[in-house]
Amino acid sequence: CTSLTSLEGAPQKVGRDFYCSNCTSLTSLEGSPQEVGIDFYCDACPSLTSLEGAPKKVGVNFYCYDCPSLKSLEGAPQEVVGDFYCSNCTSLTSLKGAPQKVGRAFICSQCSSLTTLEGSPQEVGRNFYCRNCPSLTSYEGAPKKIGGKIIY
Repeated sequence: CTSLTSLEGAPQKVGRDFYCSNCTSLTSLEGSPQEVGIDFYCDACPSLTSLEGAPKKVGVNFYCYDCPSLKSLEGAPQEVVGDFYCSNCTSLTSLKGAPQKVGRAFICSQCSSLTTLEGSPQEVGRNFYCRNCPSLTSYEGAPKKIGGKIIY
């Protein structure tokens, strides 16, 4: 979907998965479905700067990794039953706007501009991955409850 510039007109409810991966001209998620039954993919979108307009409800996983222009997680669903991936988003400086509850793993590894964990989920059911974030100077703001491992 290299020429797709907008998600306006997309269905508002999808029973299984919704893909808008590799959309090189997409800058926001405005117009995306507000409910997705299983997985939502907006990975590898180099022009995506915002998650505003993202689904409010995602059945299992939310993927927004490899988006080098993504500056904020504002607009992300506030609860994800499965995994939340925002790794390799090199313009991301904080986790403000991240889901507050993630059922399985939260992965924010390889975010080279990430300077703070403020805004990270309050609760992660399994593992919290935050590897290879060279600008991160403190673990302040990390989740208060993690069911598995913290991997820095």
